[in-house]
Amino acid sequence: MKLPLWRRRQDRELDEEIASHIRLAIADRVERGETADEAARAARREFGNVVVVKEVTREMWGWIALEQLVQDVRYACRALRKAPGFTAVAVATFAFGIGANAAMFSVIDAVMLRPLPFPQPERLVSVTEVDQRRGDAGSSSVAWPNFFDWRSRSRTFERMAAYHERAFTVVVGGRPVHAPGAIVSADFFSTLGVQPVLGRGFRSDEERAGSDVVVISDSLWRSEFGAAPTVVGSVTTINSRPFTIVGVMPAGFRFPISVPAAQLWVTCAEEARTEAPGDTPMTAERGAHFIRVVGRLGPGVTIAAAQADLDAVSAALAREYPDENSNRGVKLTPQLESLVGGTRQPLIVLFAAVGCVLLIACVNLANLLLVRGAGRGREIALRLALGASRRRIVVQLLTESVVLSAFGAVGGLLLAAWSIRLFVQIAPTGVRGLDQVTIDGAVLAFTAAVGFLSALAFGTLPALLEARVAPRAGLDDSGRATAGRRHGRVRAALVVAETALGVVLLIGAGLLLRSFYRLTTSDPGFDGTRVLTAKFSLPDSRYPYLKQIAFHDELLADLNVLPGVQAAATSPLPLSGLHYSISFELPGAKVPPSQQPSADFGMVGPGYFRTMQIPIVAGREFTAADNDAAARVIVVNESFARRYLAGRDPIGQRIKPGLSTTEKETPWREVVGVVRDVKYKALNEPSRPTYFIPYGQGLITSLFLAIRTAAPPAAVVEQVRQVVHRKDPELALYDVRSMDEYVTLSVAPARFQTLLLSLFAGLALALTAVGLYGVVAYGVAQRTREFGIRLALGARPGEVLQLVLGSGLRMVSAGVAVGIVGAAFATRLLGSALFEVHPLDPATFAAVVATLFAVALLASFVPARRATRVDPISALRTE
Repeated sequence: MKLPLWRRRQDRELDEEIASHIRLAIADRVERGETADEAARAARREFGNVVVVKEVTREMWGWIALEQLVQDVRYACRALRKAPGFTAVAVATFAFGIGANAAMFSVIDAVMLRPLPFPQPERLVSVTEVDQRRGDAGSSSVAWPNFFDWRSRSRTFERMAAYHERAFTVVVGGRPVHAPGAIVSADFFSTLGVQPVLGRGFRSDEERAGSDVVVISDSLWRSEFGAAPTVVGSVTTINSRPFTIVGVMPAGFRFPISVPAAQLWVTCAEEARTEAPGDTPMTAERGAHFIRVVGRLGPGVTIAAAQADLDAVSAALAREYPDENSNRGVKLTPQLESLVGGTRQPLIVLFAAVGCVLLIACVNLANLLLVRGAGRGREIALRLALGASRRRIVVQLLTESVVLSAFGAVGGLLLAAWSIRLFVQIAPTGVRGLDQVTIDGAVLAFTAAVGFLSALAFGTLPALLEARVAPRAGLDDSGRATAGRRHGRVRAALVVAETALGVVLLIGAGLLLRSFYRLTTSDPGFDGTRVLTAKFSLPDSRYPYLKQIAFHDELLADLNVLPGVQAAATSPLPLSGLHYSISFELPGAKVPPSQQPSADFGMVGPGYFRTMQIPIVAGREFTAADNDAAARVIVVNESFARRYLAGRDPIGQRIKPGLSTTEKETPWREVVGVVRDVKYKALNEPSRPTYFIPYGQGLITSLFLAIRTAAPPAAVVEQVRQVVHRKDPELALYDVRSMDEYVTLSVAPARFQTLLLSLFAGLALALTAVGLYGVVAYGVAQRTREFGIRLALGARPGEVLQLVLGSGLRMVSAGVAVGIVGAAFATRLLGSALFEVHPLDPATFAAVVATLFAVALLASFVPARRATRVDPISALRTE
């Protein structure tokens, strides 16, 4: 039966009055220290209307929880303010740990996690050719004809594009400007999903020879063309030919990912041209593998489906072109993974290292909280005696840990913001996304999450142990002694744990340090001291084959007479990372072209080996007489002679490189010299079989200049520029640097990883020493009465010293034993980063163990010495 309106209003007013009384009762009980659950149960007993009690309890639960949280935070802040020394040490310790983690996460986020800045980047894949005889180790670049066939025959790709980097010289206002760029297929921009902001991209018909069109970058448009909107449709001179500007890319567009970034893009029409009638253009050379391919998968297509599709196309090409395509397969890789490349493992190792540093910091904080908790036994016992629940005590102590971690996280973010700049400065160039490292929302969220979890990690155990104290025992000395022994065992276990983590980090850093030393002191095979290097590009339109030879001959003659120049030559540059690999044929070896061996090769000028001080092992080097009219000659390195000419005198042997100049048939060449092995790609890679040809018998453009000087190389840079400008005002000299800079760049990745891991290991060692010192010092303070009695009974100070030092060394010994076992597994991750050092190098392990014991002795000696100076009478009186 429905009640009348006045009765319903009366009941509602009564319920509201009861609810008001319930609120006051619950709030009063909470103020007296009861939990919300206890207050609600008491309200149910006191008031008969259980339904109203439940509703009010639910309504007040959020307010009660928030009020309790505010009270806990205020109390934690007051408690921390009363212990400024403890608070400062704890916040600083956590700030170092969280700061290192935030900085490394920001780098990993920018390099590895952040998606590519293109629409639907997950559909972009890198496509490479694979030598099926070597598996993944044989991954290589692609030939233009193979790319054209993949693009036309595949059914799983929405689009596919090819590209490779090329240097260009742009003449603006009569002034030559070097502009790094790329030669691309017409669908390059549409594959990436980015179009010019001004003008248009390339059309498919502009891949044919004679289509001289260019798209420029936003930075080149602003710096050289004054950001004029009328630039589209204008003509500019690039490599001595007129090109029509058809588009300007958006600001921030960057592809290929390289250093320096590409400033302009032209179509593969540039390589569809030929210098003479009858020549084969590069776009038709199926044996020339030098381009890279990026594809956009069709909607819903998986990489596995696309892989199967291209495998079928590749098998058909092997049947159609067995000489060039037999034993060649295709490999698809997500484009982001391809760009991250070799930086993934070093970054993961460094991130694991900073994780260990944070764990050591948490262990230290747990020890600090245990030491502080031992001195708060009476306070906690008193609160328990007055009715506080153990759960309430644990929550309060955990709140203090969270407040500490919050302060530490703020300090850590400040340290991270500073250290990020350091990371970027010392990092190797060319790493994708490194220029976009910053403290953003993802880093803040990561820091907050790690800070909160760390607070639970280092605060839970001390809080649980401190809340277990018995109220009556906690108010007398026996309770404190019992808690002290229990806490002492836990603190010792924590010291063992942080020592083990420190051992792992120190051994990793030691291995990298030894490896880096061996790397920097290894013999590169040449002497780069006081060698200036530079580069320029001769445009094919004005410099056909023979004119290029004449230009280089005249240029070297002018450079060799400059004051301060001891020798000058053109060359492939050691440690530049640039190398070409071309197949060759040996006498009597009748094998198809696809199965012929290949080796690195270089075009060099007369005097090159003398300029770079590469020793001649046998025979002679090239001279000016080795020109186009002379007999064809070749020089090989020691690795080539050992692998392919073993058992024979190399001098006089004949080799037929797969390289033609002006002749239709590639000539046989006579070996006239053997030179020492040189590392052309990197110091940490073994020398590869290499052969050299004089540029007078087969010049390839864009050779490096190498100039040995009597003074510092910088002193002759301007003279070299003037000589090149006099020879041709439209040539731009670029990549001007000393050979020592290339050596520095070659070891930059190893230096980056070694420096950071050593820094983290040093921080871990310092935290371990501080943790050990704190535990030993607190143990001495707890045992002051014992030491006083021992000394009063006739114990010598040396015996007390030995007793305290032994306690510290036992903890360290246990930690070292565990750490060595962990390091034996963890250092396997460094295998690829080590140079001539084994991951289980005994010398490194021994040095780290000795270092840790020395630090442990030093950390334990100060409190141990304090123990020997205890006055027995004063100690007993104090107790």
